[in-house]
Amino acid sequence: MFVVNEKTFSYHLKYLFAGTTAGKTTAGNYKERHYGLLADIARTRKGDKVVFYVEQVGFFGIFEIDSDYPLYEPLDGWLQKELDIPLIYRVRIRPAEVYDKPVSEWEAIDKLPEKSRDIRWSLLYRKLAGKRGCSYMFPHEAEGLLSLIRNKGRVLTCQLSEKEFLCYEEKEKSISLKESNERFDYKGSNDSPNDQIASVKTECELQAWFCWNLGRNETLDRIAPRDSLVWFANEVYAGSGNQKMDILCIVSRGDTREYRVLELKKDKPETEKLVEQTRRYVWWLNSYQRVGDEKIRVYWIARGFEQDSFDHANRLKEEERQNGLIGIHMLKWKQENGNVSLAPFEDYSQKTLWEK
Repeated sequence: MFVVNEKTFSYHLKYLFAGTTAGKTTAGNYKERHYGLLADIARTRKGDKVVFYVEQVGFFGIFEIDSDYPLYEPLDGWLQKELDIPLIYRVRIRPAEVYDKPVSEWEAIDKLPEKSRDIRWSLLYRKLAGKRGCSYMFPHEAEGLLSLIRNKGRVLTCQLSEKEFLCYEEKEKSISLKESNERFDYKGSNDSPNDQIASVKTECELQAWFCWNLGRNETLDRIAPRDSLVWFANEVYAGSGNQKMDILCIVSRGDTREYRVLELKKDKPETEKLVEQTRRYVWWLNSYQRVGDEKIRVYWIARGFEQDSFDHANRLKEEERQNGLIGIHMLKWKQENGNVSLAPFEDYSQKTLWEK
């Protein structure tokens, strides 16, 4: 889901792209990069469904990502002045099934269902905690929102002809399909922002590297195999406070699924704090996401660990087994030749702490 305003929405529709801004510095100038927002858009994959939330209007859709990778547009690049807000990280999009009318915020978020699991938590937390330009939705949340969009309006198109383009009608608060002999081709940069995370030094950069490489880099196949990776997101809210999982993956395991939590640390973490973080994540997943026999597996990924970490991890696994936790895996990361490598913490943990 991309958060936009009415002015920028017209450009997104006409030129079929979406993007995020990096915000401003303390001096009031727009930033040239932002690793947190790069991580957000780096999790997108070609074919992902896209919904726009137009501020003070509602949710419009349905589009699809049409880029193999995110693109980087410099601050003085194409359409930046027209947008008023420079969108430096972008993806190309295409119509999937575009409907004319929006779903209101009340319908999508504030109208609460009977079961707590059916609440669209990702949208609710985004609303409570402040917006991000590119926000995730859990699969079942997305299915529900797309269904609302389909039932709200009439479908305009699933594929544009050479002369057709989409237009936002601000007065009617709707999308229309028009024809013109003028071509509205996307003329932005094809440069990749991947070089911004070639040297990983911070947790934000590490998170962006994981989001870029999940499902693509064989280094991460041992955590989330690409042939069974169903979904993943970063900065996943796990409560109405500031509790957020660095990365959450959903992996298919035969007839069931596993939630795989990746907790990323730049240096050596304090074990007790790590344990309490993990416990809260397990409780939230068990209460609001996990269904039936679905399991939870946690990966602690850091430069190193305290000596008592194994004991704490094993104890926590036993304490939370009834809530679906089946494993805590401790991995050390390091930078090697522009890539991030992972290895089990201590050789003797190979069999118990490093498995699919």
